[in-house]
Amino acid sequence: MFRQWFCRFNLDLVAIYLAHQLLIVLAGYFAVIFFPGHYDPKQFFILVGRGLNRWDAGWYLKIAREGYNEKSAAFFPLYPLLIHLLSRLGVDPVAAGILISNLSLAGILAIFYRLARMDYDPPTSRRATWYLALFPTAFYLSTIYTESLYLLLVLLTFYFLRQGRWFPAGLCGMLAASTRNLGVFLLFPGLWEYWRTTKGKISKDIVFLALIPAGLLFFMIFLQAELGNPLAFIKAQQFWHRSFAWPWVSLEQATALLRENQRFSRQLLDLSFTLAGLALFFISLGRERPSYTLFTLFGLLVPLFSPAPHAPLLSMPRFVMVLFPIYLTLARLVKEERGHNFILALTSSLFFFLYLLFTRGHWIA
Repeated sequence: MFRQWFCRFNLDLVAIYLAHQLLIVLAGYFAVIFFPGHYDPKQFFILVGRGLNRWDAGWYLKIAREGYNEKSAAFFPLYPLLIHLLSRLGVDPVAAGILISNLSLAGILAIFYRLARMDYDPPTSRRATWYLALFPTAFYLSTIYTESLYLLLVLLTFYFLRQGRWFPAGLCGMLAASTRNLGVFLLFPGLWEYWRTTKGKISKDIVFLALIPAGLLFFMIFLQAELGNPLAFIKAQQFWHRSFAWPWVSLEQATALLRENQRFSRQLLDLSFTLAGLALFFISLGRERPSYTLFTLFGLLVPLFSPAPHAPLLSMPRFVMVLFPIYLTLARLVKEERGHNFILALTSSLFFFLYLLFTRGHWIA
């Protein structure tokens, strides 16, 4: 019985992983051969790999090669550090970034399914895993971006929290906080899970959760030593013209720009993903674990506090993508096979289209 379940579990994950990669390969290849330009169709893997190295990927590769400066301080260190370490072993930095992201993606699917099974039956857990892998902006999980590594560490943090294993939870949370600025907010779901597991009795184990903000602290110490400013990661946001605003103001500004047809497609994309994330969040209230709710809440609100004038919801399609509880909520709502297939058809089509644009050099998130 266990062997049959284990084989089915692995086959499902392999199918989901291959479906994600098939979209990456097809969209990446078609983005080159269907447009004018000089290329050799026989260089298949080179053509496909081009799309994985776009936009912010350049920052991570530059940090891995040259270290930090005032502008690159906006990008947290673990991902470029891993690229740097692999390059020291003789791996090409671009190949290293792609390898890290895609190995992380395989881990994401395995851990997310196991995490989902703690609360849901196998069909619901499988649906949720499909929705995560084929989310319209899930292609970032294969590109040279931090999303894949960050989400893997987030899921591992929650997985260990659910088991009451505080040290590995704190360690993974620390690594997540060293990968993305939002990782530090894992402290709050961690404290809730600790309180629930221990029934409010505080013991010395709670110290392990202090490792989570230590990830940010270590980066600040490094920035002080390297650039003379422990808050350089905040100061660097000025280069992207981000400033403080209340979340509802960010939404109002995005709506106003949309009405004025200022970068219409970009505003529409950002606003659509933001509203979809907010809708699934409100639907999940009282139905998902409070720790999941806290994680989703911070993941939605924190970016909304720092809009840019030209794009008040800058990068929200990417930020929403890593909010794993929304896939659990969606899978719980969709019970019929027809509805499930419709969602997969819709999300995979958007995945293909958006990644094709991304590969062509268009900004998506």
